[in-house]
Amino acid sequence: MTECCNSIKSVRILYEISILIQSDTKLEEKFEKALGMVKNTVGCHSASLFIHDEESGKLKEVATVGRSIDLIEKIPFDMGNGFSAWVAKQRRSVMIPNLRGKSHEGFRSFISTPLVSRDKLIGVMNLGHEEKNAFTEKHIEFLEIIAGLLAHTIERAEFEQMLVEKNDALIRAREEIEKQQQKIIEMEKYQLLGQIAVSINHEINNPLTTIIGNVELLLMMKKDMDENIRNKLTKILNESRRIADIVKKLRDMKKIAIESYIDSTGEKMIAIKSSYKSDKEENLS
Repeated sequence: MTECCNSIKSVRILYEISILIQSDTKLEEKFEKALGMVKNTVGCHSASLFIHDEESGKLKEVATVGRSIDLIEKIPFDMGNGFSAWVAKQRRSVMIPNLRGKSHEGFRSFISTPLVSRDKLIGVMNLGHEEKNAFTEKHIEFLEIIAGLLAHTIERAEFEQMLVEKNDALIRAREEIEKQQQKIIEMEKYQLLGQIAVSINHEINNPLTTIIGNVELLLMMKKDMDENIRNKLTKILNESRRIADIVKKLRDMKKIAIESYIDSTGEKMIAIKSSYKSDKEENLS
């Protein structure tokens, strides 16, 4: 591209990339589309974008249009292997107008531009051309403007992602607090039920034991008792034992289950049978 920074075409491309950056397009698609625009505007054969991963401290290739372009890929630097890692370390654009030898995947011209936002390294953008002397200082000026736009976009996207992650963490923390609060409420309910069970045991179970004992004694001693009376006493004994069993289950409840008492009024009651589990049932579950 001749005199690219001064051409109407480059101004239009800068505008289009600015619009693309502000769109709702996914970040990976923005990278690829922006690289495609740069490649077409500059008239090169390939463009690659590398992002600096803060966790590993290395560069990671995130988008390429054409063939992946980097130089001296086997040579290690602080931020990874290849010429891009060296440019990232130096934080300045480098243009190689004439690549000699046959080890550059057919590329004869090369530009590497760092992406920096407010002194923070964001990544590196590389361009390759199959002809020598294909790039000029005007290309570097144009690419540095693009690099600034991309660096700002990536930094903003990372900041937004951090906000999303923090918001998710806050939501999880709130849910955990609500869960713990619910557990506290349940524990308070169990404590209250335990106190009620003690009261019931004292106020009901003790006299109930007396009733059961006397009925059993009458049934054993009066062998010639009228059958109708015996049946009534047996019923009293069975119902008394049922009450004693309910008192025991109330005392040993493992959870609180609620069921309808009167459907028409919406009144509820504790479902004692559902709330209680015997030792055998507990082991099976």
